[in-house]
Amino acid sequence: EFLATPTIPPTTDPPNHAVESNVYNVASLVARNSSQMVVHSLHIFDRKGKTLFSKTYSKAAAIGQQQLRQTSQGPAEEDPVDEQRKLVFGMLFSLRELVGSLAPEGEKGGLHSIRTGASTLHNYETLSGVRFAMYTTNDVGGADASSSSRRSSAAAESNVSVRDALRHIYTELWVESVIKSPLYRPGEMSTVGQRSSGSGGGDAFDIRSTNFEKKLDSFLQSMPWFR
Repeated sequence: EFLATPTIPPTTDPPNHAVESNVYNVASLVARNSSQMVVHSLHIFDRKGKTLFSKTYSKAAAIGQQQLRQTSQGPAEEDPVDEQRKLVFGMLFSLRELVGSLAPEGEKGGLHSIRTGASTLHNYETLSGVRFAMYTTNDVGGADASSSSRRSSAAAESNVSVRDALRHIYTELWVESVIKSPLYRPGEMSTVGQRSSGSGGGDAFDIRSTNFEKKLDSFLQSMPWFR
């Protein structure tokens, strides 16, 4: 195991350190409110770190975001939750580079998931650089916490299932609902920040004009590990 300090690549704004200190508090809050594997949130980033889609699913994560906004010491015009997403992308970007540098010669390293004491962040990156990141709790429903071997085995099976789900979300939902939309134009999609601020990004393609979110919710609710 190793510890890595999340860093934001040059294509994103510098992180708000007050937000960074709150990330771990939110993770701890989420963990205390979870007894089964719970899907907390899903984020979709483009290759430059802009958030194309983000949705919170668990009550614990919603409470964590509310607490983050209440305790933020950053500028009033900055959304601390948006700053947190930048940290998530920066961490994934940095660790992906590190994993790639440690891979054996001739093999391409990949970052599939990051597990901490509070939660697991599952990562799926496409060839075009679109990244799907899903936060879940560490526990798998029904796993006996007193048996580390059973818990590890169940967690491994869960990681495979979640990764397959992220792949399905990309190939069957994102591509079919978003990329193949007659309104879609490469590089001209509005971001979550633009939509929440009401700017809309001008003539940028708005994912809300598709049925992606409806299909996503239906698919996740069909998963045995979704709570």
